[in-house]
Amino acid sequence: MKVRIHKRGVIAYLIGLVLSIIFASYYGGPVSFAWFYGMLLLIPVSILYTILNYKFLNIFQEIEVYKVTKGEEHRYRVLFENAGIFPVHRMGMYTLDDRCSLYEIENGQEISLDNHQKKELLSGITCKYAGAYNIGIDRISLTDPFYMYTVELDVQYNFRAIVRPQITDVAAKVLDIENLINNTGLKSNRLYEDTPGSDMRPYYKGDSLNTINWKVSAKQGELMVRTPDKMEKRTVTILMEASNPPESREDLEYLKKRDIFLEFVVSAAWHFGEQGVPVRLIYPSGDVKESTVDSRESFMDFYSIVADGIFYGSSKAFNEIQRLATERRSKDYECDTWIIIREDPGEGENSCIICG
Repeated sequence: MKVRIHKRGVIAYLIGLVLSIIFASYYGGPVSFAWFYGMLLLIPVSILYTILNYKFLNIFQEIEVYKVTKGEEHRYRVLFENAGIFPVHRMGMYTLDDRCSLYEIENGQEISLDNHQKKELLSGITCKYAGAYNIGIDRISLTDPFYMYTVELDVQYNFRAIVRPQITDVAAKVLDIENLINNTGLKSNRLYEDTPGSDMRPYYKGDSLNTINWKVSAKQGELMVRTPDKMEKRTVTILMEASNPPESREDLEYLKKRDIFLEFVVSAAWHFGEQGVPVRLIYPSGDVKESTVDSRESFMDFYSIVADGIFYGSSKAFNEIQRLATERRSKDYECDTWIIIREDPGEGENSCIICG
């Protein structure tokens, strides 16, 4: 709650109070003292008026769909209802414009309501970050009838949006740079398939006769053998190392980091799923959960979870994710690729670590 004092209104009140004291002192009588007591009661009556306005004011906010996508415009509706017997004059509306854009409602816009009146406002809205957070109108301001003060108050019921990240290729670019062997990074450096492949090299003593390519050997004039292809790694696992959120999940810096984190995770899952490569995802959703993305349907199931389903339900879940991340970074798993995506890396650390 914030209170702003209007100097002109206060000065006018003080002048009126002084004059009422002088009038009552010199002339006395019921009229002069009625004015004096009226001036004394003006402030508590104004405060009571503001309290009643706030108590009987209802604000309902909604968007046309249950879940929205970052950057997409949707229809936002807010309904103001004055259920009291006193009118509401010059009520200010303050929006959360640091995380959403309202196109037809200005931050600080004022409206007035008569007793038992309803007023509806419509606007296009775009959410700036992926995740789950409050949007729309966050605070209102009420000014007393005599314009001595304005008080800012939180709305009684906030509207919490569930915002899905955009599906981009941001992770594909990082994975393509990191994996120099091939674009998907699924081949082993040391293990090979059991059957020969298409690559050739000269015959060495001890090579199996079954690997000799006789046609190529005849053309080359020396024995040539087919070398086995590098073994395809069996699994790709993405570990989502989410941070432990601050006490206020509405902190803007936290929302920005969560937005980058979710967009990268979704992009990484789509990068493999689009190529038909099954990818296993390990993430905190209360407990430590697993999902496998191997089709468009399974990707959409995972995609519907990430907006508001990534959280730690206990310290046990947080410690388990940390243990998995530390364990995979410290060991080499030749037949298994792990990609650790970190929400809050330390200074100088990468947010994406490829292990295996």
